[in-house]
Amino acid sequence: MDLKKSLILYVVYIFSFALLCINVNADSQSEKLDRIESQVQDALIKINRMEKENKDIPSIKAGPGLKIKSGNNEIKLAGRIHYDVGMHDADEVMSCEVAIAEGGSCFTDGTNFRRLRLGFSGKYGDGFYYKTQVDWGASAKQQSTLSDSDGMNDITSVDEAFMGYKLGKNSTISLGKQKIPLSFAESTSSNDLPFIERAPSVDAMTDYTLGPKRMSVQYRNWDKKLGYLFEGAIHGSGDMTPTENFDEQLGYTGRLVYAPIHEKKHVLHLGAWYDWTDTDTGDTSMEYDYRIGLNVSDEKPIDADIGSDLGGVTEMTHYGAEIAYLYNGLWFAGEWLWGEMDRDLSPSSRFYNTTSTCSKIEANMGYAEIGYSIGGERRYTIKKGGWKRPKVKNPVNKGGSGLVELGIRQSNSSLNGLCDGYDGQGRMSNTTFGLNWQLTNNNRIMFNYILADLDGEAVDEVSSLKQGDTANGIPGLTSEDGATHTVRALGIRFQTNW
Repeated sequence: MDLKKSLILYVVYIFSFALLCINVNADSQSEKLDRIESQVQDALIKINRMEKENKDIPSIKAGPGLKIKSGNNEIKLAGRIHYDVGMHDADEVMSCEVAIAEGGSCFTDGTNFRRLRLGFSGKYGDGFYYKTQVDWGASAKQQSTLSDSDGMNDITSVDEAFMGYKLGKNSTISLGKQKIPLSFAESTSSNDLPFIERAPSVDAMTDYTLGPKRMSVQYRNWDKKLGYLFEGAIHGSGDMTPTENFDEQLGYTGRLVYAPIHEKKHVLHLGAWYDWTDTDTGDTSMEYDYRIGLNVSDEKPIDADIGSDLGGVTEMTHYGAEIAYLYNGLWFAGEWLWGEMDRDLSPSSRFYNTTSTCSKIEANMGYAEIGYSIGGERRYTIKKGGWKRPKVKNPVNKGGSGLVELGIRQSNSSLNGLCDGYDGQGRMSNTTFGLNWQLTNNNRIMFNYILADLDGEAVDEVSSLKQGDTANGIPGLTSEDGATHTVRALGIRFQTNW
């Protein structure tokens, strides 16, 4: 019995000792966990302190471009170089020999910097932002009272300069010289266009008469999920417009975009815009004109100097409709634009019985384009309601082949029949074949082959060879309907932006 009790006591002693060891070990592990937790908390406190101390230390990111950031404040250096080469082959009635004999001009081969821009942009103060950009390229040409006989000079231009405030996540208000909201093509950056130039039909009606960059205050609101964009602006004229003898223009512009399909690789864009501008009858700057789709030669086959030819323009109305579609590598876009200028022909007007008797000048024109991207997809941004270039998956500088885009565009522009008593100012039909080789996200080479068919009035605008006249034994066009002469042009652009 004593042996039995001894065995039981022995087992009890062993079990008790085991429990004691377990409790001691548990207490030790708990202490270790407490120490580790305390150390982690101390480390987090130190990290937070370091983040606060380093918050205002600037970070610098270079190449391409330059970005300096400190907290919520940042500044960026950006720019673009568009170097163009142009070669032309025009029918004989538009040759330089005829132009010399008639006192006109002709399509000349050559090169130029289409755009040569450098600028800064930035944000600060939890919502404020700004952008300023200067241009030394051909697009810096501005109307000047000190200009040459053609009314244009190459000068340094303030391309954009504005400041703004972010009202919310998707809404802004800005003030200064900036793009006013009109046209799908105008809302697409020149860095991202699928062709070297925008369609002549768009530029003819917007580039000079409406800016498109004007002194303005602008409100923008967009939503990616709902797929809409609204833009509204109150604008004046360009910053270089001389207003010593007349009041500056005052206009109101609105643009509405809706994308019922808005996916990364599948988009349907529908848009419309409207502009009403109040002018002064002393303002003679209103024009509809443009080139064949290349800016190496400055010839403008369609050219209506409405302000100086007719005068008395009191107000202008312009509007347009847009459509664009993207599906993987396939893309399409088209626009049609309408314009109207009203004139003051009342008996009290100085234009009464002195010029054309038409009280209204009207024009409309448009384009359609289609293309395909190989090695990537063209992109769309609802924030601007326009195209963005494709991203290059295999850039050349990393051993890849880059990305290739093929496209074709048809543009029709007519400035004939603008109003009674005003001669035709030219009709032009353009077909442009495009091939773009995008080497990297910031560099590409563009090739455009252009066929521009010009009627007799357009030929006259270039070479001054009027219909029915003869120069150097070469007859001009007759007034026969549909009679045209052709300009063939090859344009090449070397582009980099940062």
